[in-house]
Amino acid sequence: MDELDSLSLREGVLSGGERAQKAFLSLWEYYYKRLLFFAGSYRGLPYSEYEDAVADTLIAVFLSLARYDPSKPLSPWVYRIAANRFSDAARRAKRISPVLIGESDGNFPSLEPSVPDTQVSEAVAKDLLEKCKKTIDTLPETDRRIAYLKFYENMNAKEIGTILKLPPGTVRWKIYTIRNSIAVSLGEDYGRHR
Repeated sequence: MDELDSLSLREGVLSGGERAQKAFLSLWEYYYKRLLFFAGSYRGLPYSEYEDAVADTLIAVFLSLARYDPSKPLSPWVYRIAANRFSDAARRAKRISPVLIGESDGNFPSLEPSVPDTQVSEAVAKDLLEKCKKTIDTLPETDRRIAYLKFYENMNAKEIGTILKLPPGTVRWKIYTIRNSIAVSLGEDYGRHR
């Protein structure tokens, strides 16, 4: 997964004008779909609010880039801001209209890996992916966020811990239990026995 050049992003913001516009577009193109998918892990955040919450997050990130330390990884910093914004939006949604809150309807963007072109392997891969998603959907909210950051964004335990304000050891344990949950759910249909 290609990472954005955080130093050039920061310099673009500081220089203003056309470079700042290009920096914002780069930020938007790289993170928009990823953050929409991440927003799906916040049960209290209505699906109708995902796009607004993501836009709000990307604007906040852009405006804060001048204070960002480019010697540190960009993604955990962006996801920490997103986690705070999504939690705030979910709290506001609960206060404003409890009727809107519900389960995600599953229509958020897909970051599914591509599968080979043969029909059989495509069907098996799709079935496996669906079973994994169903298992992840049954996990507690924090575990779903950890699963997304680990398996879709390929972040390590320290980065995930920074984002979710958890110790890295706790994150590693939760990743272990999430993998076991997925293995158990797949084992029932795919011959894996524990």
